[in-house]
Amino acid sequence: MISAWTKACRSEEEKTDLQNQINGSKVTLRRLQEILDEMKNDVDSVELNEKIYDIPNWEYRQADMNGFKRCLKKISKLINLDQQETN
Repeated sequence: MISAWTKACRSEEEKTDLQNQINGSKVTLRRLQEILDEMKNDVDSVELNEKIYDIPNWEYRQADMNGFKRCLKKISKLINLDQQETN
């Protein structure tokens, strides 16, 4: 579990309690990951459609999709409880 989950905890007891609650939510977090994967696949499908270039200012739409995918990636990293902190 990365430290973002517990960095606001004021005591070790609070940190341990929060970690236990989060670890008890693994089924929910796994389902959330599945939903995020579906959302990313939807964006990938739109990106690969050649008709996107027919839209005026398509580059702004592309930038928006890139930002959305970056956000999905950050959330996926956060909810992966088996992942450790990386530098």
